[in-house]
Order: sequence, then structure tokens, then C-alpha cells
Amino acid sequence: MNVMPDDARYLKRKVKGGSIDVHPTEKALIVNYELEAMILGELGEPMIGERKECQKVIRVRSLNANTDIAALAREIVDKCKLIHPTKLPEVEQLLYYLQNRKDNAPPGKGKIYFIHSKV
Repeated sequence: MNVMPDDARYLKRKVKGGSIDVHPTEKALIVNYELEAMILGELGEPMIGERKECQKVIRVRSLNANTDIAALAREIVDKCKLIHPTKLPEVEQLLYYLQNRKDNAPPGKGKIYFIHSKV
């Protein structure tokens, strides 16, 4: 179906949160989510739609043995709208895992970094 610019009236965008995992090698969380974009016609009927699986990488370079995991988890959930507040205990558990995981990454500067990518 070809959609002419005059036919398209509205763009509807929906973001659906997904799972949260730890990065395999870095001190980072990976937030998986689905992005759905739909062009709606004059009467609100869907004309064209597209879904993409995406990931957001949240690097927590400041994480060390003295980090307040609960406070860091709250900060991440507050700043990242893709993570629902009910996932706070899961974020804490993943951060605790990262805190205790043995890795060779150099310590960071104490900031949280957000990176988006499409799968």
C-alpha cells in the first residue's frame, strides 16, 4: 500500500519495556525494549506500522565494593523511563551481581552512561 503524505494524519509511537540483563564483559545493564511506530489515517485506522527490537546499555563505571546499590538502583530507575519502578528489586539484584563479578575493566569516573542501539 502506498501512503501519500496527505493520507497520513498521525504518528503513534509506543515503547514496550522488556527484560533487563547484565552486560557480559562491562559494568553495565542492558535494557531490552520494543519500539512500535504506526502511521494512522484520518479516522485513526492504522495504515503502516513497524516494530523494532532495541537495547539500551546503561554503563555504571562507578560501581565498586563501596557503592550504595539501593541508591544507585533508584537513580537508574528514576533516570531511565524504559525501566518500570516495579523493576527496582531486579535492578538492585543485577547491580549486586555486577558489583561482585570478577572483571578486568578499569574503574570509571563515577557517572552513569546511557547508550541506545537497535537489534
